[in-house]
Parts: sequence; C-alpha cells; structure tokens
Amino acid sequence: MNDDVLAAIDKGEPLPATGTAHGHVRLKDGRLARIAYAYEDDPTAAARLHLQAEAFRHLAPAGRTPRLDEVIEPRPGLPGGALIVDFIEGRAPQLPGELDAMADTLARLHVLPLPAPGSPIPYQDNPFRTTLNVVEEGARRFLDKGVADPGARAEIVEELELMRVMAKTFAERPQALSIALADTHPGNFIVDHGGLAWFVDLEKVHVGSAAIDLAHATLPTSTVWHPDVGKVLSLAQVAHFYETYLAQIGETRAAELRPWLQPMRRLTWLRTIMFMARWKVQTESPRDPSDPSQWSDAGLEPAMKVHLRARIGQCFDRDSIRALRAEWL
Repeated sequence: MNDDVLAAIDKGEPLPATGTAHGHVRLKDGRLARIAYAYEDDPTAAARLHLQAEAFRHLAPAGRTPRLDEVIEPRPGLPGGALIVDFIEGRAPQLPGELDAMADTLARLHVLPLPAPGSPIPYQDNPFRTTLNVVEEGARRFLDKGVADPGARAEIVEELELMRVMAKTFAERPQALSIALADTHPGNFIVDHGGLAWFVDLEKVHVGSAAIDLAHATLPTSTVWHPDVGKVLSLAQVAHFYETYLAQIGETRAAELRPWLQPMRRLTWLRTIMFMARWKVQTESPRDPSDPSQWSDAGLEPAMKVHLRARIGQCFDRDSIRALRAEWL
C-alpha cells in the first residue's frame, strides 16, 4: 500500500508551499498528502510524524479537522514521511466576516477530552511559564539580529520585561488546560463551501492554554501572515471573536479562561515576534550543516518569500507595535 501511495504522490499535483515544516500534494484520487520535511536519516522524523498522526486521530470527533487515512513512514526519498488525509475543498477565511466560523471550530476542538495518559501529545502543566521560556530563548538567539530598528526592539524588550514581572505571581496560578493547537493563524483554516472552518495544521497540537489559540487567531502578526488573508482586525472585531467563542464553551470554562485572555495574548504576541525574528535570521543566513533545526524558505515560491519579508517588516514597525501594545497598556 505504501509503495502505491508513493507512486501516487509522484503523479499528484504539488500545491504552493507556504511554510517550512511540510508540503502538500493533491493526489489524483482526491486525497491530500502532507509531506513532512526532514533531512536524510533524521532520527526525530518518525516521532514527529506519529505525533501529528495521533493529533489527527484525537481531534477527529470534533468534525473540524481532515480525516487521517494513512501514515507513510520516513524512507529514502521521503525522509520525513507523509500523512494521507481528506482534501478539504475551500479557501482561506475572509476576515472579519468568517471570524465566527473560526471561533466555532476552536470551541469544538478545545472542549474535546484531554488525551489519555501515555499519549505522545505533549502536555504543558504551566502554559504561561512554558510560553515565556520559549520567548526568552527566541529573544536570546534572534531578537538583536532580527529586529534592526532600535526603537522597535526597545518596545519588544519593554513588553518582555513586563511579562517577567507578571510571571512572579501570575505564572504560579493554576490554569485550566485544554487541547491547544498553537499555530492558529487564519491561514491554517480552510472555509468550505458550506461555511465551516476546518483547521488543517496539527503538527503543534498539545495540552495547554486555549487562550494562546484565541490570541494567535487574531493578532496582527498572524492575520497578515498568509497572503490570502492580510487583514488587521479592529479591537471591536477581536472582542466580538472572543465573546463568540466564550459563549460556545459554557459558563464554567469561560469563567476559568477569562483571567488568562490578556496575559496569554501578550505572551503570544511576543512568541509570534520571536518566530518572525527567527524566520528572518535563519532564512537569510547561509545553510549551517551542523544545525538541522535551521529554518529555510528555499522551497517557497519567490512571491511568497517577498510577501513574508514585507509582512515581517510591517510587524517590526515601531508605530505598529506601539498601536498594538496600546490595546492592553
């Protein structure tokens, strides 16, 4: 069966590449092959592949993620392996009009039961602290090199300092946990012909904070990322999205989540900024054979590269940063 699928991938239609983690090929039978990127003999490739497969299985009952059909193990010529899933016919969400559909999808996924003990899906017992640690590591490695404007960099550093202060008390408070998707920028949703929003990128699924997903779906660092979205939301539109979501998850869950919405939104913005700084630094640097984790945009179409560099510049603009921070300061 796997050999037949490999032949089908060769005969399929490659879709435009929009990221550094995987590519997509539409097979002639209508299914989609998600080709995981990896270097030859990558010892972590199989574990990453099976983690994604488990995420597809666990989230399937919500009816808002593609159905997993087959797992193709890593092998020569396909070092990262592949997942064969249903192809979802549709397009990127139109904002703000389809924010409600995205909120509905997130609500359905977040209320799923947590994975059973022993599941390969990662578990964050302290999402605030875990996210802050990711931001700190990104700042240490990429902030100075990635953000050239000292004024913009000063704004980012000031926000990080405020999060460090907040962590002294806030990070120790218990936080309600749920399935979290982690990469919920609107470009990772597909709206079908019936108006349902499908979430299609499950490689970062974990147990953590739903508030991160809500932030990542609506922050300008996310909503401008995909060329088919490209919309900065107003504060009123963001508030409507949050309230639509909270109304769907029940009063108990909503009450537990509300105190975390702003702190995790601020942290998620910092996380996306560090992601962009890493993207800029690593994709513009020569390939380092000693660093298999280095990101590369070599497989992206030239127009997509130009788009992403422009959007990163937009998000690193000092005035844009100040306007966003005014939302919570």
